[in-house]
Amino acid sequence: MVGFWAVAAVFILIAFAFLLPPLFKKRDTSSTVARKDLTVTVYQDQFTELDNDLKNEVISHDQYLQAKTDLEKNLLEDIGKAKKADDEENDRPSPLGNKIGALVIVLAIPVLTLSLYGEWGAGVEAIDPDSIPEEVKAANQKHNQKETIEKMLIQLEQRLKDDPNDGEGWFMLARSYQFLKRHDDAVVAFEKSLPLGGNQSADVLSSYADAVAMAANRQLTDKAVDVLKQAVAIDPVHVKSLWLLGTAFYQNKNYPDALKYWERLHMVLTPGSDDANQIAMNIGEVRSVLGLPPMEVGAAVSSLPVPAAMNAEISDVRVQGSVSLSGAIASKASPEDIVFVFARAATGPRMPLAIIRKQVKDLPFDFTLDDSLAMNPSMKISSVPQVVVGARISKSGNAMPQPGDLQGASNVITLADNKAVKIIIGDEVK
Repeated sequence: MVGFWAVAAVFILIAFAFLLPPLFKKRDTSSTVARKDLTVTVYQDQFTELDNDLKNEVISHDQYLQAKTDLEKNLLEDIGKAKKADDEENDRPSPLGNKIGALVIVLAIPVLTLSLYGEWGAGVEAIDPDSIPEEVKAANQKHNQKETIEKMLIQLEQRLKDDPNDGEGWFMLARSYQFLKRHDDAVVAFEKSLPLGGNQSADVLSSYADAVAMAANRQLTDKAVDVLKQAVAIDPVHVKSLWLLGTAFYQNKNYPDALKYWERLHMVLTPGSDDANQIAMNIGEVRSVLGLPPMEVGAAVSSLPVPAAMNAEISDVRVQGSVSLSGAIASKASPEDIVFVFARAATGPRMPLAIIRKQVKDLPFDFTLDDSLAMNPSMKISSVPQVVVGARISKSGNAMPQPGDLQGASNVITLADNKAVKIIIGDEVK
């Protein structure tokens, strides 16, 4: 902003330099005939006429000399008077009108400059960007972002015409349509991405479900719910999918299923975050409707009410053990950090088959992982012969690994052996 005012001031001073001096300096007589010069010219004509009269014998020589003497005397007197008048004219100060005009210019030029700049230039945004309200900045940023996306959209559409088998390209196109609120077009683009790998991505499926809902006037239809269930089957802790599923079941007054998905979501959200607090409020409302006590902080996912279909097939297969924190890295953990303990299949998908959540201040502690802690009814400990048990201290509170987290894991465990496991958290996630 300082730079802008400096440049503006320089240009205004340049304008003053051209406009003001003529109004204040002494009168410029270079383009006019001075009175003295005019007097000499008049007398020259009279002397010439007198010479012609003598030559033509109109007057005598004596008359000529007398007339010439009189002209010379009058010439000297008139030249003195003319010179005095010229000097007075040149020394006369600028008239009052010129001074008023100068004052008007001094005041008008800066005002007109800023007014015209505000009307036709970049306006206040360029003069003082810090003074722009945040909502205006956000609107301008969104407008610029929209223009950029629209330009990229044309290029992307052309590229997909040339290469219709680009699954990632269709996903990008669909997300661009979503940003531009072209929800019907987004649905079509998502559906083209699904057979090209999109149906294996929870991110793609949840975004597709969102587009379906928006195209249906913001209603989470049965089709959207089915797609979200596919997403959760791929990633049982996918935040967006869990959130939307809980919302869909809540809107349909299916409170047990809404509770199941929201409580699972609450476990993977960062404690104390706005999202976690909002979901906690939702959970409190649903548990109240169902006549259940308030949610227990740090409770395991499936210790909460789940559909009967899930509870009906719980087996006796389990893995037990203890978790402790290595003294070498203990200083990198805070007492309130979240600790996840989980079991996953030794081979195949790495999604947790069972998971519990504690805090660093609870370490060391014993644990038991079984089918009651399953996050997905089709993925349970009893469905595999061997597992790997892991423990991770999450600095962000997110169930997915992040750089800076601390972790430890067991070797491959054969569930039939029913041996206790000892996990030491001693490594840092890079």
